[in-house]
Amino acid sequence: MIDIEHVSKHYVVDHNAIPAITDINLRIEKGEIFGIIGASGAGKSTLIRTLNLLERPDSGRILVDGSDITAFSKTELLSYRRKAGMIFQHFNLIGAKTVADNIRFPLKLAGEYSAVEMDARVSELLELVELVEHRDKYPAQLSGGQKQRVGIARALANHPKLLLCDEATSALDPQTTQAILRLLRDINQRFGLTIVLITHEIDVIRAICDRVAVLDKGLMVEHGQVAEILLHPKHAVTRAMVRESSHHEDSATLGASFGLPGPLLRLTFLGAATYQPVLERVATALEVSFNILEGVIGRIKDTPYGQLTVQVIDPKSDLARVEAAFEQQSIHCEVL
Repeated sequence: MIDIEHVSKHYVVDHNAIPAITDINLRIEKGEIFGIIGASGAGKSTLIRTLNLLERPDSGRILVDGSDITAFSKTELLSYRRKAGMIFQHFNLIGAKTVADNIRFPLKLAGEYSAVEMDARVSELLELVELVEHRDKYPAQLSGGQKQRVGIARALANHPKLLLCDEATSALDPQTTQAILRLLRDINQRFGLTIVLITHEIDVIRAICDRVAVLDKGLMVEHGQVAEILLHPKHAVTRAMVRESSHHEDSATLGASFGLPGPLLRLTFLGAATYQPVLERVATALEVSFNILEGVIGRIKDTPYGQLTVQVIDPKSDLARVEAAFEQQSIHCEVL
C-alpha cells in the first residue's frame, strides 16, 4: 500500500519557482491498477517519479507499506528501487545489448544471482512476454511493441512489488497498445502486482484501471473508482476529457439543436442492466416517449456500461415519476 501525504514539488526555471505538483494526498491499495491522468504539464510524470524518488519531493511523505521512502538511506533506497520496476515511454533499452542481455542487466546490477539463476530468470521472462524467439536480437531489430515487452520483462526482473508505467503505451499504435494493456492486466492478476500508470488517454484508464486520479496544473482535482469518475465526472477538466474521448456533444446544446420540447436526461447503465430494455419498460409503464439524442455502450475494465442522453417528448410528463422509474430499474438518472 502506498500513502502519498501532502507531497509537493517545484522546479526552478530562469530563477523562478514553478510548481509541478502541489499538496497531493492519495492512497494506492496493494494489488490494484491505479491510473493518473491529465494533460501535458499537469504533473503526472513528476508525481509517478516521486514514487521511486527519481524526483525527490520538496515536502510531504511517501509511505510504502508503512515506511517513508523519503527518509531512506542510500542503501535502503537502492534496495527499494529493485522492488519498484519502471516502464518508460520510449523503452530506454540499451541498443548495444541483445534482448536477453537487456533483461539480464538489472539482475547483474543487483549482484544477488548466479549465472545459472540469471539465465533461468531471463528465459522465464521471455516466455512471459512472448519474446522467446527474439532473445538474441537487438533493439533496432524489434517493433515498438516488442521493445516495450522487453522493457516490461526488464522491469519485472527483480520480482518487484510495484510497477510504475510512465506513458508506457503513448508511443504505440492502437492495436499494439491494447496488446500491451492485456499483458499488464495479466501480470497484475497473475502476480498480484501493484501497477501505477500515467497517461493522457481516457481509453487506457477505461481499459485497465481500478481507480484513477485526475491532475490539472499540478493539483489533484478528483479521484475515485474509474466507473464513477468517467461516468459522473465532477470537475470541468475531467468532463472535458471524457467528452473529448467519447466525441459527445455538450449537453447544453443538444436539446436546442433538435428543437424539441421536454427535459434532457442522462441515463447511466452499469453491469447487466446495460443490455436490458429499460427504456422501453419505463416508456410503456409511464406512457411517455423518449427521443434518444446520443449514447454509448462499452466496458470499463470488466464491467459493461452504457450512457444515453434522452429527451422526454411529452412536456406534461411528471419528471419526478420518470426519474423514480429509472431509479427503480437501478439506472442512474440525471436531469440535464
